[in-house]
Amino acid sequence: MTRIILTVLGLLLSTGIVYAQEKSSPEKVRIAIATNSLAFMVPFVAKDRGLYLKHGSDVELIQMRPNIAMAALLGGDIHYAELIGSVIRSAARGLPVRAISTGIKAPFFTIIAQNKYKNIKELKGATIGLTSIGGTNHISTRMTLRHFGFDPDRDMKFLAIGDEKLVYDAFKFGRIDAVVLAPPFSLQLKREGYPMLANTADYVVIPFSGLGTTIERIKSNRAQVKRLLKAEIEALSLIHSNAAGTTEVIRKRFNMDEKLARESYDAVVNAFSRDGRVPLDGVDILLQIEKDAKQIPATVTPQMVVDPSLVDEVLKETPR
Repeated sequence: MTRIILTVLGLLLSTGIVYAQEKSSPEKVRIAIATNSLAFMVPFVAKDRGLYLKHGSDVELIQMRPNIAMAALLGGDIHYAELIGSVIRSAARGLPVRAISTGIKAPFFTIIAQNKYKNIKELKGATIGLTSIGGTNHISTRMTLRHFGFDPDRDMKFLAIGDEKLVYDAFKFGRIDAVVLAPPFSLQLKREGYPMLANTADYVVIPFSGLGTTIERIKSNRAQVKRLLKAEIEALSLIHSNAAGTTEVIRKRFNMDEKLARESYDAVVNAFSRDGRVPLDGVDILLQIEKDAKQIPATVTPQMVVDPSLVDEVLKETPR
């Protein structure tokens, strides 16, 4: 009898240990990013510095075009998208998604041209290479060009090429007149002597990257969403406070030398949010662009496409 009791106790204890291990194992989460660029430094830092795992999430970052990412998000093939512009525009069209945080306050793209162009006014009639049409890369470029008096629909042609490395390569082979790139690719072209014609951050203040998901996930798995936000808000803090650690992430991610990695960090660090909150005034600018193009109803407001409550809760729960 004693042997039976001990055996049963042993089984119960081992089952409890297995259950505890399963309960504490990190939850697998799939997040879409658009390109391998510094626009997604927040998830890169959160993953590479172990912050997602620290907060209980085993994150897979999956690169895909924004339109495909939105379809995958709605279909459940991915759980989140770091494509705040696409999420906002989708929500404004009535799709059941919401933007919940932002990592970057302004898009830090540079318009770079072949050597025959000496200033931005000479770009009339040029072909400009971009990662995609309709994304923040495209929108911020159009807004910047309008500042210089262009009609982007009439005065130039935009060509969607894909990943920033592909855009960079197409430009280097002379297949396009100008490109719009973020560091490190913009800085590499600057090193090589190509003219830097304009920086979009000087003319455009809109949310650049940030987390979005479905309304259903916010309702049904709020704890998971908050775990991701805790990791990304901690990543933002690290980006601002730890230049060496962030530079190391950049160096490894982009396989570059230490000097270029630090130059890239210095070029973008001030564009990053400190707390992850989505700036509603910047959202309003994005919405107005869509309204002017008759793409969304005039009655859509920032409060209809952004759910700020999760970041607010995380910030209250996190020691500062």
